[in-house]
Amino acid sequence: RPHDHFFLSTCETMLRFHDLAVGTACALAIMCVAAVPATASDAPTQVHINLGNNEGTSMTVSWITQKETEGVVNIGKTEQPTRYVPQQTAAASYSYHNGYGEYYTSGLIHHVTVNQLESDTWYYYSCGTNTSGFSDVFSFKTPPAVGPTSAISLNLIGDLGQTVNSTATLDHVKIDVDEVHMTLLIGDLSYADAQKKTSATRNCTQRRWDSWGELVQPIFANQPLMVLPGNHEIELSSQHKATKTPFLAYNSRFKMPFETSGATHQSLYYSFNVGPAHIVMLNSYMDFNATSDQYKWLVQDLKRVDRSVTPWLICNMHAPWYNSDVNHHNEPEEMGMRAAMEPLFKQYDVDLVFSGHVHAYERMYPVYNNVTTPGATTYINIGDGGNREGPAFGYFEQPSWSAFREPAFGHGRLDLVNGTHAHFTWHKNLNTEPTISDDVWLIHNSAREDSDVNTGVFHVAARELDGFAPSHKF
Repeated sequence: RPHDHFFLSTCETMLRFHDLAVGTACALAIMCVAAVPATASDAPTQVHINLGNNEGTSMTVSWITQKETEGVVNIGKTEQPTRYVPQQTAAASYSYHNGYGEYYTSGLIHHVTVNQLESDTWYYYSCGTNTSGFSDVFSFKTPPAVGPTSAISLNLIGDLGQTVNSTATLDHVKIDVDEVHMTLLIGDLSYADAQKKTSATRNCTQRRWDSWGELVQPIFANQPLMVLPGNHEIELSSQHKATKTPFLAYNSRFKMPFETSGATHQSLYYSFNVGPAHIVMLNSYMDFNATSDQYKWLVQDLKRVDRSVTPWLICNMHAPWYNSDVNHHNEPEEMGMRAAMEPLFKQYDVDLVFSGHVHAYERMYPVYNNVTTPGATTYINIGDGGNREGPAFGYFEQPSWSAFREPAFGHGRLDLVNGTHAHFTWHKNLNTEPTISDDVWLIHNSAREDSDVNTGVFHVAARELDGFAPSHKF
C-alpha cells in the first residue's frame, strides 16, 4: 500500500493519552522504540486532511507548530513532490480559559487548501517549512469524479474519544484504509470537555485536543476526515471571565468546505458531493428552527441537489431523531430538530441519516413521524466509536421501526456501489478483529420492479443476496 510505513509516525506521542491503561501504554512503548524523530524542533504535528471543496477536487491540509507561522504544502504524484502550495494566511492560535483555572493557548494552527487535483488519483505530500522542518511524506487518493455511476466507500464513526476502545476502532479502520475514500466522524471527537471540572475519571482539558490530534494523524493524514460537532465540542464555559465562545477549539482546528456550499458559520454545518452522493453535515447544538440560518441554508442546499448527478442524499447530525436506547432518549435537541426538519427530509426524499450521541449501534427501518413508512428516510445510529463513557446498555421495548440494535463499540462502512445500490456493514470491536454484526443492502425503491413506492431505500439482509459482494456490478 502507498503509505504502510507512515502509520507508526507520531506513535511515540500516543503514550500521552490520558485514558490508556498502563498495560496498553507499555505495549505501545515497545512498539514505538523505532519511531522516526521529528525532522526539526518545530516540524508539523497533528497533521490531518479533509476535502477542500464540495466536488472532491481540492484537499485542505491542517497541522500545528509551536512558533512557525508560515508554511507550504509540497505535493505531487510521486514521493518527491514538485508542486509547492504556499499558505495564504498566517497560522493562528486560540486561547481558552475555563472556570476551574485552566489557561490554555494552542499551538499555531495551519490550514492550506490545495486546488486543481485530479479525481481518483494518488498524491504524495508533506507540509512545513525549510527553516522549521517538514512532516513525513503522507499520501492520499482523491475521490472518483462526482456522478451517478461512480462508486465510493465511506467509514462512519461517532463519539470516538481517545481510549483503548478508540484505538481498537482506529486499528480496524486502518485495515481497509486504501479501500475507503474518506471517514465521516459524526460528532464528539476528542472529549476535551474543557468547560467541565477535571476529576479522577474525566481529564477535562484543552490539552486532550493535542493528544487526540496525535492519535488520529497516522490515518487521517492519509485519508480525508470530514467532521461535524457534537455536544462535547461546545465547550462553552459560562462562568465570569471564562471562555464564552462555543465550538472555539473545533472551529479553530478544522476547516471544512463550508464556503463552497454557501454556509456562513464556519465548519458548524456544510455539505459536499462525493461520488454518487450529496452529503449534508448538520449541527444539533445551534439554532435549527425555521427562522435560523442553519434551517434556511438547509432548504437552499436541498433545493440545489440534482438527483440525476448525485442520486444518494445523506444527512448527518450528532443527536439522533430515532433511538430506542434508554440513554439520550428524546432530548430537546433531538425532538426539536426532528420537529423542525423532518418534513424537509420527507419533501426532498433524504435516503439515509447517520447520528451518534447514543453509545450503541442501531439501524432503523424507513420511518416518518415515528411510524414505520416504506419510502421514508432510514436512520442509523453509530455513536459507538470508543468514548470513555462506555457502551449504552439498556433498551425500551423494540419499536417496529427498529431493525437491529446492539450496545457495543465499533464503526460503520457504507459502500455506494452505484446510483441505486449500497452495501452497509457495522463492524463490532470484538477482541482484535472487527466482526461484522449487521450486514445489509440498501436498494433504492425506484430501482425495484416490485416496489409500491419510488422514494427511500429497501433493506435486504446480505445473506438474502447470495453471492453478492460489495464489488458486485448491478
